Amino acid sequence: MSNKVYFVATGNDEPIGSLQRKTHLIFEQCGGDKVFTEGTMAAIKLHLGEKPRTQYLDPAVVKAVVDRARQAGAKPFLTDTCTLYNGRRSNAVDYLNAAAEHGFTLEAVGAPVIIADGLLGASQVMVPIDGKHFKEVPVALDAVHADSLVVMTHVTGHLLAGFGGTIKNVSMGLCGRAAKLAMHSGSRPRIDKAKCNACGRCARWCPAGAIHVASTAEIDYVKCIGCGECYAVCRSDAVLFNWDASSDSFGEKMAEACLAAVKDKPGRVVYLNYAIKVTEHCDCFGVVAPRIVDDLGILAGFDPVAVDKATADLLARRNGKDIFDEVWGKCHYRRQLEHGQAIGLGRMAYQIVELKA
Repeated sequence: MSNKVYFVATGNDEPIGSLQRKTHLIFEQCGGDKVFTEGTMAAIKLHLGEKPRTQYLDPAVVKAVVDRARQAGAKPFLTDTCTLYNGRRSNAVDYLNAAAEHGFTLEAVGAPVIIADGLLGASQVMVPIDGKHFKEVPVALDAVHADSLVVMTHVTGHLLAGFGGTIKNVSMGLCGRAAKLAMHSGSRPRIDKAKCNACGRCARWCPAGAIHVASTAEIDYVKCIGCGECYAVCRSDAVLFNWDASSDSFGEKMAEACLAAVKDKPGRVVYLNYAIKVTEHCDCFGVVAPRIVDDLGILAGFDPVAVDKATADLLARRNGKDIFDEVWGKCHYRRQLEHGQAIGLGRMAYQIVELKA
């Protein structure tokens, strides 16, 4: 029997009040409230924003879930982890300040923000799994301590995964820095020296300090972690990737890390995908980017593989093309879904339950 994935449609630039109401509706109808129990710690995982006026879920939409948790007597908190790359989310102090600037405050949302892997991204616990790539995964300590989890994901494209949905949000967002490093390892960029203009952007953005610039950019492969930041910021198309090798491995590792992050919470994790303002790149780049496809709506369920698969399928059906294949065709985004099913994270079969708002 296939999993139920609940769906409520939205239009482009839907008012925040409407998104709040639809969040309440889909959360109630999918049975999300059952993850909340009186007195327990309920983590709400989301991206809290890179820079002002860039893509992230509006705090008022997140408050809809916080309110439901509080009504059930649970103790909700908003959470994410420190990033690998340089920026305001690479440590908890700067990240908390950024989150507050973006409206994620106790006064506005009704829940505090806790950076789950601590001050510098080193607070983690090893979770054993029987994976193809990992036998244990460092998961953020406070994500493990949480009794239940709500994953609220803004769906986007992604330069290595092709598709950034629930699996990417959990794996990159609830695992420690060591896990992020391990997931990216194996992806190795190279510089096309004929195109490189030695501008230095790649060196400034490299989180590992692996690039120096002389007449052209040079990569130190002893330091390189394969994160793809150089590819994303290069303006002269001088950074090249071996996509066929890196994307499949990256997707598989994400699925395994996601499994580790939710392993201790059977039946106590609910996933919401917001397929609105879908952009080519993930939200981490902190730039105002145009949507690449019309808004679809909100999808919810208890199976991360099914929720992600349904999201990609419905976006393709509504727009007459697979936008993630079109934009990131060299990335095999379905590999994360296929491997997720193979390791028991979830199933790709699903049944859509469409709700009328």
